[in-house]
Amino acid sequence: MSLLIHDTGEFWSLPEHRMGEPGAVNSWIRDRYGVEAGTLDVMRISPETSAPPAYLFAHETHETRETPRAARADTHLPPGARWAPVTELTDDRRALPGHRRLLRLWLDGRRAAGDAWLPWQRPGWFTMATAWAERELRGLGIETVGPARQNGFRAWSCQLLLPTTAGLVHLKASPPPHAHEPALTRLLSEWFPGSVPSVLAVDTRRRLMLTADFGPVHRPEGTARIVSYFERVARQVALLQRESADRAAEITATGCPAHPLDRLPELFDDLISQASSAGRDEPTPEESARLRRLLPGFARACARLALLGLPDSLVHHDLWRGNVRDDGDQVLLFDWADSVLTHPFLQLDVLLKDLADALGSAEASAEAREQVRDSYLAAWAGHRPPPEQLRTAAALAAAIAPVSRALLMRDRLAAAPAHLRSRYRGAIAAPLRTCLPPPEREPGDRDTTPEREPVGRGTTPEPATRRT
Repeated sequence: MSLLIHDTGEFWSLPEHRMGEPGAVNSWIRDRYGVEAGTLDVMRISPETSAPPAYLFAHETHETRETPRAARADTHLPPGARWAPVTELTDDRRALPGHRRLLRLWLDGRRAAGDAWLPWQRPGWFTMATAWAERELRGLGIETVGPARQNGFRAWSCQLLLPTTAGLVHLKASPPPHAHEPALTRLLSEWFPGSVPSVLAVDTRRRLMLTADFGPVHRPEGTARIVSYFERVARQVALLQRESADRAAEITATGCPAHPLDRLPELFDDLISQASSAGRDEPTPEESARLRRLLPGFARACARLALLGLPDSLVHHDLWRGNVRDDGDQVLLFDWADSVLTHPFLQLDVLLKDLADALGSAEASAEAREQVRDSYLAAWAGHRPPPEQLRTAAALAAAIAPVSRALLMRDRLAAAPAHLRSRYRGAIAAPLRTCLPPPEREPGDRDTTPEREPVGRGTTPEPATRRT
């Protein structure tokens, strides 16, 4: 195996850049070195001094019709750059200070990566995935007209974009906890065309899915537009839930997880025990004791909600603006990886939280929350419970939904590689802590809780040196 290095004759070093997104780095590699590359992994490197953290990008080069293997020859590289076998880079004396450490970190991470879990981090996966996509598309009478390029890179998925004679096509790969997503999305696209991405092909064994492009996602701006947008989304997801509630058996057959109300109290009890023994960044002993005191009331809330007689349906626990496309006429819901079969009203929790984020406040205005909630409940009016009971049901569901989200995260991380579990340390405890009421303060006590800097989706780190 060879790595691209810069060699002065005295020292070698890895290429450096100051970009933060894999797509931008891939483009930089293409422009600077004349090779097509895909990102295998991004590692945050803790500094050995007070310097800001750096990020190590690991890439794999691959052939396309535009960049054949011959383009990888050293003669096509800028002065000082060359391909070097890894075995040649073992002499610490020739490595630029710090770069030998980066090489060791990458080699250690490569040995620790699990093929079955994140196969896109292994060399050769890109070639396999694109070959599969081209075969499937050819069977549909569609040909690719350009190279496949990485469109998204996350801990939980890898996405490629393929230009074709039928327009852009997206390829998404998922890890084992999301193995249900391709089959589930295909079902939903058949049941609700136009409300879910059009699925062209799936490979359930390798957890691959091809979908037609549906255009850009636009986020609303201005209070009135934001509230109107969330009202449309709430109504659309409620209608989808109503129509799919009678198809629970087909949903279950995809492997979609289930959190039935009659089992949630037991699952919550188990979750508290497991989370409290997990160590740092999970509930403290005091928090676990407080959570356990909530169990009787939690069980009563589940029982009361069950008495209303609404059937279990799909809940999309990651339904935020980044996973919705609204063109004013049609609301399209995508990224169904974080789905669970449970009481449908648990959907309101994540929806109203994102409403608060969109309005730029920790708490959305009471009026806006009521408008979005009522838009959601209106789709259920006349279904089973009388209208006056729907708001009571929504309030009960709000106390239950965080537990369902925590359970989903626990199961997602259970068999994950160690570096992923470390990266998401505290992710189980976070929704559980929202269940806890504020601790009681003695009369006269001052609130000394320090203000926390808000961190939202899409937060990017301070500029730092990236090495690739």
